[in-house]
Amino acid sequence: MDRLFSGALRVARPLAKSLTLSLALSCAAQAQVVLRVDGHPITLEEAEAVNPQAADQPQVRQQVVEQLAQQQLLADALKSVPPQAQARIEAGQKNLRRQALAQLSAEAFLQAHPISQEAIRQAYEKHIADLPTRQYWLRWIVVKTPEEAKRVLDALRGGKQTFTALALHHSIGQNAELGGALGWQSEQAMSAEVLGVVRKLQPGQVAGPIALGENLAIIQLVAERTPPKPDFEQLKPQIEQQLRQAALQAHVQELAKNAKIDNLAPPAQAAPAKKMESSHAQ
Repeated sequence: MDRLFSGALRVARPLAKSLTLSLALSCAAQAQVVLRVDGHPITLEEAEAVNPQAADQPQVRQQVVEQLAQQQLLADALKSVPPQAQARIEAGQKNLRRQALAQLSAEAFLQAHPISQEAIRQAYEKHIADLPTRQYWLRWIVVKTPEEAKRVLDALRGGKQTFTALALHHSIGQNAELGGALGWQSEQAMSAEVLGVVRKLQPGQVAGPIALGENLAIIQLVAERTPPKPDFEQLKPQIEQQLRQAALQAHVQELAKNAKIDNLAPPAQAAPAKKMESSHAQ
């Protein structure tokens, strides 16, 4: 059931655009006509439905009206509408009306259930508590064999080449072209094997080789820090939007519990498995 409604509503989408577009026909009698094309009225509300800025920006309004006029000319030039096309047009109109009413309902629900400042503050405190306690700025060199790892370590200890230069020429790992730079990494992002080694290093020190699946890694710790904590006011709009979306989604799920929904779409069929083909060279 969740999949039927997941992502169905987006609070941030402008309500006016979809609402005025779907209701344009019903209020055409009261609408302000800004242009006529062979007797067909084009209203200000229709222009605003295409772009809400047309309401108070004459240049935008003129561009939108010209676009609608061209569409009307092309529509009038069509002598007949194939049945399949007519069905798609009617389906599109139904979808637009459904979308407009859903947005109107969503806005009404959110206005009646505003997100409290306390809820935003609690979500912020949880976000801060979930932040990693330490971050490490790392470089690495990834090689395939113990022999390659030994050559790299010997070169580092001998001071013949820098870590960056060796990564550029020998590493097969991520960001080799950047000298193996991984940037700031949180403890949660590292494997237990890597984290256990990194925690013992001082900035500038190198350790390895460390087993990474079938490969080996040599790691350098460049710096470490306590992650900076974002300010409450900085995160407040994002947190409030997330809470609004979560509240709306929960509202939709509650509506679904009390609704009779018959999913009549045929089940998706799995794609047939491809036969294994030999990859040996001929």
